[in-house]
Amino acid sequence: MPKAHIPRDESAAGIHSAYRDLAKRHHPDVAGPSSAGRFREITEAYKVLSDPVQRRRHDADLANLERAPSADILHWPTGPITAQPPSFFGRPESIRPSFDALFERYVRNFPGIGVPKAERAERLNLEVVLTPEEASRGGVLPVTVPVFHECPVCRGTGEDWFFPCLECHAQGLIERQEVIRIRIPPGISPSTVFELPLRGLGIHNFYLRVRVSIGSH
Repeated sequence: MPKAHIPRDESAAGIHSAYRDLAKRHHPDVAGPSSAGRFREITEAYKVLSDPVQRRRHDADLANLERAPSADILHWPTGPITAQPPSFFGRPESIRPSFDALFERYVRNFPGIGVPKAERAERLNLEVVLTPEEASRGGVLPVTVPVFHECPVCRGTGEDWFFPCLECHAQGLIERQEVIRIRIPPGISPSTVFELPLRGLGIHNFYLRVRVSIGSH
């Protein structure tokens, strides 16, 4: 969820007041068309924080990250454990029932599409194989996560005047790679599993499950 810089124990009235102030300042009619993305983020944050059920879920996600010393999306001081960050879409042929079906559901998290409130979060599995040396040394495991944003040229329509938008290839969305960093402790045990919520990246209907294996060399 976008950062709104609101105290976690803020009252409903305080959240509403903060939303009105931010919405006035960042509305495209006031701040210009370039603020449309920020205004949408503010509105999304308010929808979550003003709904008691969604707010409890959001607070639980934050608490889980704070309690878990082994997994975080912050930059840890230790070096990367692998040279090439794995991606959970790195092997589309292994996804069942199909990569296309999963990807269509995944993209619904992003601007202009939306996720039904009743849709349950599904697990995205990623297996990472470390060498014995990497497992013994420990470090930071970066995992790339694709996120999508409204195309700034066509504003999500896929068209630039009467022509297909070249910036987004007529898709209306621009892809960007975010990196989640998982702290791997030295001497990690084989088959260790990390589970991470992805709501901080705007992904509400999936969470990431990373299983660490140790190879023979």
